[in-house]
Amino acid sequence: MDTFIHKFGSRINGWITGFDRLVFKGMVRPLMFSAGAQAFLGARGVLNKNYKAWMIAQSGELIQAVDQYARNACGEKSIYLPSSNDRKDEIAHKHQREVGITSGLIGVWSCVEAGTSYRATFDRVAGFPQLRVDNTRFKHLYFYYDHPVYGFMSVRLQTWFPFGIQIAVNGREWLRRSLDATGCAYLKHDNKFLYLADYTLAQQLLDKQLDTRWNEMLNAFLPQVFPTMAHTLGKELGYYWTVWQSEWSTDFIFDSPTTVKKLMDELLRHALLTGTSERVLRYMAQPVRPDGQPHPLSNSEVLTRVQTWYQLTDKGRKLTTLISVLLGASTEQLLGMAA
Repeated sequence: MDTFIHKFGSRINGWITGFDRLVFKGMVRPLMFSAGAQAFLGARGVLNKNYKAWMIAQSGELIQAVDQYARNACGEKSIYLPSSNDRKDEIAHKHQREVGITSGLIGVWSCVEAGTSYRATFDRVAGFPQLRVDNTRFKHLYFYYDHPVYGFMSVRLQTWFPFGIQIAVNGREWLRRSLDATGCAYLKHDNKFLYLADYTLAQQLLDKQLDTRWNEMLNAFLPQVFPTMAHTLGKELGYYWTVWQSEWSTDFIFDSPTTVKKLMDELLRHALLTGTSERVLRYMAQPVRPDGQPHPLSNSEVLTRVQTWYQLTDKGRKLTTLISVLLGASTEQLLGMAA
């Protein structure tokens, strides 16, 4: 980065570096293996053969409580999505624009997706039903917020035991809310800042994110998204949090779009030549070996390609150079990586 700043510093107004995408996964550790789940159910007087009925009842109570929370917070209960391929974040953004929500819960959406739960099956050796890990499909709840502190963010909760949870925040959205609180002017487009009135202040606010007490932050969402937690799991059990995805990025704000346009071909070619398969595969959440090559269990293939073509525009023919990294990924994913 120092070399980049040394070379282009005269054309850069400023830069910031910090968290981009952060995704946390929460689990109740004693319930993540069959013996622990059976011990939990036994302590609550639930026989293995009655597990399914108990689990469905808990799921129903959870969904009903969340629907009531959604009605109170934004006026309507959770909205069912028939396809798991729908982009929930785009749906939430569209709904936010249409309704005009500026802070708080945007909405709750539900969708049937794959997940891990348990199934009670008869064990001939033991002579009675035992719980077995079961990979199946069931309803998940998606909560979208424009949080007063963290900005646009989401929570994903599985409605079947053992109630795994996922919380996604964005460091740049978090910064947006922090700048609003200080009154610092800025111009933001999507996930990029195009102008900042005070770069030093912005960097201080990003650095402050590192001092977050993550357990306290994440646990604070549980009363809203899992209102039946105490009734279902008891007061003794809590969530153990791990970082599932973590992205760190640096934004360089140039003096004008014209400057960047002149440099783009050179920068893209440099990215192509210096990029590695390991970085691309990791970005796409694909398994890799320690040496960075694709894992034997993965069917991923990394190809690079440079193309030049003429694009017809209103002002005539425009020469365009494309540098892409192909991994069986969508155009949106590739554009997101380039951004």
